[in-house]
Amino acid sequence: MFRKKTQIAPSRNSVFWSHEQWQYTGSSYQRLSQLPKHILELVADAEVASMVVALDENSLDPDCDKEKFFQDLKVILGRLMNFESRRGQDDDSSDEEQNKYAVSLHKHGGVEILVRILMQPSLFPPFTSGRSETDTDLRIKAMVLEILIKMTPTTVGDQVTMCIMDQEDVLSYMFTLLAHQKTFINACQLIEDMLQSKKILLDLNKIKNIQTLIQCLQDEQLANFCRILAVAISDLDIYDNKSSLFAQNKQKRSKGFINVRDINQELLLSIPELLPRLVNLAVSKQYTPRYPGMQSELDCWMEWIENQMAEEQCDNPVEDEMDMFVGGITAPTTAGSPMQLQQGLKITEELVQRVEVVYVLGLFLLGKHRKKVQRKLAELKLAPGLSDLFDQFIWKCQVGRYSSRHRMRGHNAACECSPEVALKIQFLRLVHSFCDHSDYKHLLLSKSELNEVKRINAKAGTLQLPNLDNVNKVLMCRGSKGLLTKIVDVMKKEPTTSTFRFWLARAIESYLRGSTSYCDQVFLMRRGLLQHVASNIVEHEISQKEILQSSFDLLGELIKFNIEAFKTFDTIFTTDEKFEKFISTVNRKLVDSNMFIRSLILSLEHFRAEDEGQKVDYAKRDSKLLKYIGDFRNQLDYLYRLISIIDVQNLTQENVSCLNTTLVFLMFANRKNQLGRYLQALKDEKEGMLEVNGSVQFMTNFRDLLLFWQDHYLHKDKDCSALEKSSRISFDYWKQTVATLVSNESTNECAIAHYFERLPCERTF
Repeated sequence: MFRKKTQIAPSRNSVFWSHEQWQYTGSSYQRLSQLPKHILELVADAEVASMVVALDENSLDPDCDKEKFFQDLKVILGRLMNFESRRGQDDDSSDEEQNKYAVSLHKHGGVEILVRILMQPSLFPPFTSGRSETDTDLRIKAMVLEILIKMTPTTVGDQVTMCIMDQEDVLSYMFTLLAHQKTFINACQLIEDMLQSKKILLDLNKIKNIQTLIQCLQDEQLANFCRILAVAISDLDIYDNKSSLFAQNKQKRSKGFINVRDINQELLLSIPELLPRLVNLAVSKQYTPRYPGMQSELDCWMEWIENQMAEEQCDNPVEDEMDMFVGGITAPTTAGSPMQLQQGLKITEELVQRVEVVYVLGLFLLGKHRKKVQRKLAELKLAPGLSDLFDQFIWKCQVGRYSSRHRMRGHNAACECSPEVALKIQFLRLVHSFCDHSDYKHLLLSKSELNEVKRINAKAGTLQLPNLDNVNKVLMCRGSKGLLTKIVDVMKKEPTTSTFRFWLARAIESYLRGSTSYCDQVFLMRRGLLQHVASNIVEHEISQKEILQSSFDLLGELIKFNIEAFKTFDTIFTTDEKFEKFISTVNRKLVDSNMFIRSLILSLEHFRAEDEGQKVDYAKRDSKLLKYIGDFRNQLDYLYRLISIIDVQNLTQENVSCLNTTLVFLMFANRKNQLGRYLQALKDEKEGMLEVNGSVQFMTNFRDLLLFWQDHYLHKDKDCSALEKSSRISFDYWKQTVATLVSNESTNECAIAHYFERLPCERTF
């Protein structure tokens, strides 16, 4: 049997002797701590090198001086922090020193040592593994996490993240640190940073005992954990291409594609108490400072900051005790100052947690379990909870023009920046997702408002809703006004340029979306919403694309199939000048207004199909909008322009609606046996522009778009159902019309292929 060769460590006294040993044994210097001291002094950035050596030695000694260890880590953290006031400066020169230190620390192997410190329980010999981690150990680990977090935004941040992610056991171990109060904030932050750096979503099933871990988290920890859940169940990272629907469809059809988002959602929804706890966290009260007599939320925050600063100045000096350290909310105020609990960090952390919880609830409503989650959230009384939370918000319209004492440095008077902006936006997104094609949207009303809707519904004739008596009043909003009315009231008062108008409009539109509800339309019209939205488009030059698009979308849902809405519209635009200005805006922003155009043609054909003399006469003679959309030349112009602005490669979730709008025009043409007339007119329109082969290219592009439509919609039940409900046209007829259009029968004048034949005058140069 061969004898095992004894390993000889490199000499810490003689480099020459170590080099000679290396030639015989292959053993050489692996770490800075193995170098002789006189050589170590010659290393560039000797201060960093000596600190790395100290960390290395302490990391290998379970019985080292933990107080000294903590102080060494504090020094490193201090060098990575910038204590200078930025005062609104945009340059990064003030961070140059911190970046240099991070680069040097990484170059000398400091990151590997920090990871080793973090992983100590799994690296020590087996006879030490039974020892539980003390509070001191956890504080040291929290400090290590803080250092790694501070390094991620530097120029070596990607390398630091890769160093950690290359070790699979590190991520799993960091999840265990989420169960400890001292480490959970920093562990959450670092895990979030690591997951966001990956190109693929994390499968939560790979984390050992993840369900047990989530169940044992306290409320504050669970709220913080939502930062990780937001990454794990978001659809932003599912696809390589974030915008192109064609590329996304191609990836979905490829072998090996797994929708990890849906897998993670299914795992999380199997935890019984998760949704109830998230709802309680989302709607709990007293989340921000409020002071009597202060209208602006920014004023309240500034008052709170001033009070905190006054208190801290009067406090006795705090000794730099390691026992007081809590990762994420304990930090020095100046270089070398004691580690103190920062109230600013604490309340900011609580506000961020609220935002993340609301965001995660919204994400649960976007997956394939949407209907199940909508029902569960309704049963958990989400609607009345959100209504009460809405009352705490302070909107710009509620603040007098000159009443605000404070403004963010470098921001103008119209700026809406405040710590609560993100919460308001995520709140409105949650309302939007909860109402979207939901059976529980009427829970956003109060009991008295529901009675009003029922009275309107009783006179709706063929447009009656059948299930209003089944609404569970116990789950409805309390008081005289429900959440829907509160949102409408705020939207009507918010300035035209307010970024919140987009989210407010989207929330209301989602309430109306789906099977068109006459009683809900009239309910909102009685509150002046139709007049407000239509007048706002004409009276103000809305430059923000998102605000204009959401306004048109909402307007389309308000008037669809509703003859009373068209009559109200005529009372708003009483002059030809106003009407022409409105139509000019529609035509100038076609992608933004195409859903409104679709509502016009759907309504026109609906009134014609009802065959009620009064409605048909009104549509033909009196209604400006319906006469305009009923004109063949106008319809042809919209068809031509809608097809021209899109192709398969540039289709996105935003402009794919243009393709569906063209189909609505052509489906009604097909019903009247005029499909060939429309297609011939489209071809002639292109030929009239004297483009060589232009008509063939135009029609080929249209056919390619419809082939994409088949691939996109015939595999998505949700979108199929949504198209059917919103248009009142069976999806079978959608499929039939598209199949006719893309048919290869060149002799069929209803097939696009019929118009591929070149006329003798068409030549290719």
